Amino acid sequence: MYKKLLVFLSVVCLFVTVGCYGNHEVQPKLNRTIVCFGDSLTQGTGATNGETYPYFLQKLTNLTVVNAGIHGDTSRHGLERADEIFQFKPFMVLVEFGANDFFKKIPIQTTKQNIETIINKIQKTGATAVILCTEDNQLPELRRILVEISKDKNAPVISGILNEIWNDRALFADELHPNSAGYKFVAEKVYKAIQPLLEKQQ
Repeated sequence: MYKKLLVFLSVVCLFVTVGCYGNHEVQPKLNRTIVCFGDSLTQGTGATNGETYPYFLQKLTNLTVVNAGIHGDTSRHGLERADEIFQFKPFMVLVEFGANDFFKKIPIQTTKQNIETIINKIQKTGATAVILCTEDNQLPELRRILVEISKDKNAPVISGILNEIWNDRALFADELHPNSAGYKFVAEKVYKAIQPLLEKQQ
């Protein structure tokens, strides 16, 4: 009788243990990979020989940096393809959306909701989401909502990645997009901003 009781209790403990693990989502092991997720500024429109800001960022960090930028993407497009970036199991995602929403006159609240959802998806994997704002003076409303998202989601924001070079037309390939030299400057600014995060996660 005593042995049967022990067997019964062991089985009960086993089911309880399995049940406890089953109720918790297991986080995937993340790689030392950064995904740059955005629109044409991330893709590198205007760059030559693939010299985009993700390209220069990889050289600066000595890490694998994936360029997941697509020319013309709005925040809605980003949200639609957000799950695709998790195949790389990145430990950090740099999110750069919103400028095309402005040009296409998408309601600012819609843009905010889309970017918030993207940040939620990234943080759910355990990765660090970093928000990039393009140019503060040209897009003040975009900057405002990105700062709000940063505070609400506890996600770092790098404000005005084009601020310092905006008036230097020698660093631009057209009215909106940097050339290779401009993207190098952007990468250096981004690297300086995320360096403390990289050191913290080593």
